[in-house]
Amino acid sequence: MKIKLLPTAEQTELLLETFREANLACNAISEVAWEKRIFNKFKLHYQLYDSYKGKFGLSSQMLVRAFTKVAHAYKLDKKTKRAFKTMGSITYDARIMTYKQDHVVSLWCIGGRQNIRFICHNPDYIPYLKGEADLVYKKGKFFLYQTLDIPEPAAQDISGFIGVDFGLTDIAVTSDGGKHSADWMNQYREKRQKVRSSVQRKGTRNSKKLSKRLSGKERTTSAIINHTISKSIVKSAKDQRKGIAIENLTNIRFSSKPRNKKFRTKLGRWSFAQLRSFLEYKCRLNAVKLVVVEPGYTSQTCNYCRYIGKRTNKVFKCTNKNCKVDVIDADFNAAQNIALLGVAVNLPERYDRYSCTVHY
Repeated sequence: MKIKLLPTAEQTELLLETFREANLACNAISEVAWEKRIFNKFKLHYQLYDSYKGKFGLSSQMLVRAFTKVAHAYKLDKKTKRAFKTMGSITYDARIMTYKQDHVVSLWCIGGRQNIRFICHNPDYIPYLKGEADLVYKKGKFFLYQTLDIPEPAAQDISGFIGVDFGLTDIAVTSDGGKHSADWMNQYREKRQKVRSSVQRKGTRNSKKLSKRLSGKERTTSAIINHTISKSIVKSAKDQRKGIAIENLTNIRFSSKPRNKKFRTKLGRWSFAQLRSFLEYKCRLNAVKLVVVEPGYTSQTCNYCRYIGKRTNKVFKCTNKNCKVDVIDADFNAAQNIALLGVAVNLPERYDRYSCTVHY
């Protein structure tokens, strides 16, 4: 959970000084780790704790967290020396962080503990705060990214699945008729791209400040929209006592057909993975079953007769002359197929619901 801190002017200076000192210690530890090729946090602790305890103005536990941060940074690979930014995030645990009543958190800072007020998007989750938290300084504001330990409710019995088809023209189309258009988001992204290009082309000091101030707005807007869409889909599935079936779109950027630059740009900004992650955790919170199916031919197969038809952009046409389906929205057709695949995956004994006669 993202928690916004509301420090006073004095507390702000203490927090900033804590950031500087903690990351200064991390860089010093990283220097030794790189030179002596010691990347284990316990060995680093044994080698440096006594000498660094008096060298930096950090508490014992904060120095221990610095050893852990450096060791974790080298877990990715040991081919590059790690350097830490002055305002890089720092980790707090239960020994140096305590939550109190009335939305107050006690954090260790240079100069002693500070009781700092905070706000969060969902106060109902406060009793479930547990474990470590990352303190982040971003655009003049302080945030705690706190781990939650929420008990999962018991799964409910389901009567079927709602298929969800992800796309570029429509962000999500569901088999129960729901549609979330991407028109506004695509226009917003094009507008932001023009603004960025105009600002970057100037290259002045003020333009760089403006570019820095505007950074992240598009990403934040996209996340808000994905939260709204995923919340709506999960609520609909819960009300209907159904599960949710989605496509596995991993590596879709590499497997899609090569097209022009404009399409590649739109595909690169497609945040389907974020929408999927939001659906996954919201389903777990609401005890809604979620299954992932393969996307192959879902938009090219008729959901009524299972014939391979012809898709042209948003239009699907069945090639079976005896089929009742003639022309249908391609994404809605895909969502129907995904829903049936969800049943086949969740209940293998009912595989015949997604099958067709073999014609010779």
